[in-house]
Amino acid sequence: MAGTEQAALSAAGSGRVDEILRAACRVVVSGGASDLRIGSVAAEAGVSRTLVHYYFTTRQELLRATFAYAEDLRVAALETELETLATGAERAERTLLRTIEPELEETPALWNEVWSSLRYDEELRPLVQERYRAWADRIVRLLDEGRADGSVPASVDPDQAGWRLAAAADGLDSITYLGLLDQDAAADVLASCIRRELGR
Repeated sequence: MAGTEQAALSAAGSGRVDEILRAACRVVVSGGASDLRIGSVAAEAGVSRTLVHYYFTTRQELLRATFAYAEDLRVAALETELETLATGAERAERTLLRTIEPELEETPALWNEVWSSLRYDEELRPLVQERYRAWADRIVRLLDEGRADGSVPASVDPDQAGWRLAAAADGLDSITYLGLLDQDAAADVLASCIRRELGR
């Protein structure tokens, strides 16, 4: 098969996968992660179960792919927003606050489903570890950038402060998801944690 034909087939396949994963995200938004099944996603995407099954042979494969896809969208949106902020401290604070202000409605439901699946899905654990570490490492890096540009005090240890703030944001995200605090109250608590860590 010619190279151009192979590229065309690959692009077509990529487009179908994108369509299926977007449908999977919509299924989670409308019915929660428990509705994420091959049949429900096929119906939402307007394609056959056979086609979805061709790309994702099990529900767990579909869950892993949907989680990674939603996370990629979330990170891309965050990166676009961070480009508009001038200092490392501002970027770190915005990254933390976005944790409890998910721009994608499926994010909390997917994370909840993913956490509950970790105990029996060995392939899911490294994916979650990678994404979680990348998020925490981003906060550490932004605090380090803030020290370089003067927006974060030199006395702040980016590693320790970054992981403490990551833990605070993660805990508040869970509390908000449970409905124990609304987003405004959670944002106030998180902002106070940030001020305390940065000596403001």
